[in-house]
Amino acid sequence: MPLHGWVGKILRVDLTNERIDEIDTMRYAERFIGGRGLAAAIAWDEIPFGIDAFDPENRLIIMTGPLTGTLAPTSGGRITFAGIAPQAYPKPHYTRSSMGGYWGAELKYAGYDGVIIKGRAADPVYIWISDGEAEIRDAEKLWGLDTFETQKKLMKEHGEDSQTVCIGPAGENLVRIAVVHHGIENAAGQGGFGAVMGSKNLKAITVKGSGGVSIAKPKEFIEACRYALRFARETHIRESKACTMSCNISGCGLKIYKGIKGRFYSRLYTGAVHCCSPAYLKFKPWQAGFEAAQLADMYGINHWEIVLGFTGTGRWLNRCVEKGLITEKDLGMPIDLESGVFWSKLLRKIAYKEGIGKIFAEGVPRTADILGKGHEFLPHVAHGFETHWNGHFFGGPRYPYWIVAALQWAMDSRDPLVHGYASQITYWTSRPGASISVDKLKAIGKRLYGSELSVDPNSNYECKAQPTIWHQNRLAVHDSIPVCETFFPVIYSVDSPDGFGDTSIEAKLFSAATGIDLSEEELDHIGSRIYNLERAIMVLEGRTRKDDESVIPYFEKPDRDGIRLDVEKFRALMDEFYDLRGWDRETGWPKRETLEKHGLKDVADKLENLGKLPD
Repeated sequence: MPLHGWVGKILRVDLTNERIDEIDTMRYAERFIGGRGLAAAIAWDEIPFGIDAFDPENRLIIMTGPLTGTLAPTSGGRITFAGIAPQAYPKPHYTRSSMGGYWGAELKYAGYDGVIIKGRAADPVYIWISDGEAEIRDAEKLWGLDTFETQKKLMKEHGEDSQTVCIGPAGENLVRIAVVHHGIENAAGQGGFGAVMGSKNLKAITVKGSGGVSIAKPKEFIEACRYALRFARETHIRESKACTMSCNISGCGLKIYKGIKGRFYSRLYTGAVHCCSPAYLKFKPWQAGFEAAQLADMYGINHWEIVLGFTGTGRWLNRCVEKGLITEKDLGMPIDLESGVFWSKLLRKIAYKEGIGKIFAEGVPRTADILGKGHEFLPHVAHGFETHWNGHFFGGPRYPYWIVAALQWAMDSRDPLVHGYASQITYWTSRPGASISVDKLKAIGKRLYGSELSVDPNSNYECKAQPTIWHQNRLAVHDSIPVCETFFPVIYSVDSPDGFGDTSIEAKLFSAATGIDLSEEELDHIGSRIYNLERAIMVLEGRTRKDDESVIPYFEKPDRDGIRLDVEKFRALMDEFYDLRGWDRETGWPKRETLEKHGLKDVADKLENLGKLPD
């Protein structure tokens, strides 16, 4: 039968033995779709969990989804990176990161749905992929170059229509917050997968393809795309640029600046900023802040971990300096936290592990451990990842909506993307001139999550497990199809009488593209399967309920209104969550019946053999 959505092959590269082969995408895709789902299934089969992130046996798994390379709004070039992540804390563990741009689409046009990379090359290499063929090539002349220069060199070698993902000096030097970079601003930012590439002596992967993606029902697919864009026009279409191909929604507010003169280096910069980097523009002078943002991209350092919203290294360092815990002597240079030049100097030290930069290169939680101070100021919630829209430190949802964020944080392996629940409620209830009334909001909550209390602003801990689970499942779908969670799911709409949007759009797009007719509920069941498989991976790595509860100290801090987490009620909420998920309350481990219900009997058998299945 002809294949639609997927292109049918996954490339496997063994850098140690210089071996390249392929596997059939549909070996996994029928059960796990693509992207995050495919990555988790492959990781379960191949990664010997318990190893370090820099072990050659770690896999760098890069997966597209069936909508990648199509006209589906926000999908375009979206891909997932996964593997044992060096940024994860207190020890490296499996997680994932995503990226927009054009590389993912080009990979499919070249004939592959994904790439699995293991081993370590003896010398620096890059991978060249073109129309069903792949080679491991020498990268000696690329090693040491920044991400912009690397892409320019490879574009000159392989043509302007080629696409590259690569690492900069930070990845080469195994900085735990190193990104995999693409274009001028796209990156797989969270997790430190740039350092995984560096540990494998892999500088870049360049692709060029002349193929395409077959759509099962072209007319229905175009109609579904247009239908989705009708909702997008209510909120998200802006004048700024989008972060990925086939996206004119642009909720991330990407802006391009040209010919900005640097203050640290005497050169002109052309580059971009978006939601992960505007804090740089607050530095003085702003041109120096822009330069620092570009240097972070060029070195291949995670913006989110440095100064986003003056959290991360920025906020932590500021508090430590205020309290006299860190001095100019410690940093080896004058401290001016509002200076863009200061940050350019610090970024260089981090990228090349010079002086204090060697410690900061470990990520802020490990930096505090090494220095033995500043733990009380850490903006990191859990798992080695810093605060993200959870009602604490800066912005984010108000109580009780951050309770769902706390539960999402507790159960994930990284910072959860919480836009679908809390940010949509915040936006749609406060949008000037076109808000959703509280009565409509409560009716939508009952329809979608089963109870008005799930969204009632006057509620407390009641009915917060249900929306948590719904969004966990749906986000797994989003990361696997893939589409961007900034726009999807479409829960609210001022154009409908009851204020409800259409949460089935993802299923419409998937079904029309692949020809596999799945309802919204069936697609969410696959999302639940993916989430349970990821939980099984956590169990293999030693995750227990105690680890889930590591978020409690962070949420016990007061929010903007002075409200703190009620620990007793939160633990009761966790019990409810485990029950609804079909996980054991004591350990947080999935039960056999739960895994088998999701078609994961083989997973249950393995866990039982290892003594990691609840009685």
